[in-house]
Amino acid sequence: MNQIASSHPDPLFLSRNDFINSFAHVPRVACDLFIVDRDDRFLLTKRGIEPDRGKWHLPGSFLLKQESIDQCLERIASSELGFPVSSRDCRLKIVHENIEHDPRGHIIDVVYKYRLLKDVILKGWGDSMSMAFFTSPPPDIGFNHEQILKEILG
Repeated sequence: MNQIASSHPDPLFLSRNDFINSFAHVPRVACDLFIVDRDDRFLLTKRGIEPDRGKWHLPGSFLLKQESIDQCLERIASSELGFPVSSRDCRLKIVHENIEHDPRGHIIDVVYKYRLLKDVILKGWGDSMSMAFFTSPPPDIGFNHEQILKEILG
């Protein structure tokens, strides 16, 4: 979930200081992808950055100013997964409020389901150290994503 850029040329990205300070003023909206394969396994990525570096999580990112949710979902796929996801094939699965499980602050997770219809290469990409398919949540999962998965999986 990388919206931090110390001197990013894109005005949609905040400075690191502004990004961290934004949590003190308002909840932040995060878009997450719940990706399932043909065998109904779900995809998690292992974070390569803080917070929760080295823990598994749903691929996701904070919604940027003037970015649509569709654009955000497609950006997540290209920057965290290395394969394309069409937002028109994503379906809203759940909205989950995270007040206390993220060290940065209050986050509203908007989780979209996407079904893979073909095999993809699983490797570290962008801010992800690695990625893998699971049938149940692993023990070393970050943020509130264990609660999100329990809610989705029933």
